[in-house]
Amino acid sequence: MWCYRRVLRISWKEYKTNEEVLQAADVTERLLDQLIKRKLRYAGHVIRGSSGHLLQLALKSRIEGRRGIGRPERSWSDDTKQWTHYRTYGEIKQKAESRQKWRVMVVDLWTEESN
Repeated sequence: MWCYRRVLRISWKEYKTNEEVLQAADVTERLLDQLIKRKLRYAGHVIRGSSGHLLQLALKSRIEGRRGIGRPERSWSDDTKQWTHYRTYGEIKQKAESRQKWRVMVVDLWTEESN
């Protein structure tokens, strides 16, 4: 977004929303949408167990200890729950077991986000 604002000569002091900047730049496909799609495809791959036990362990595990003050960090499972609109990791895992269903869901979510 910073690059678009620089190219369009929109000052950071001006109150312009990101959507207004994207419309002014006439951008049809956003980089963030591509990243979400790729991250979901990879999450399905890891959840199915195609990549090995170590990555599944990293996806599901929590780090011990206390965090510092501030907003809690996002995790992979938090992102996949938000983007797939499922509430639990078990629901996501059940959907990801079928590679074809997972692919269809990712494409459908991606096209919903783009519109």
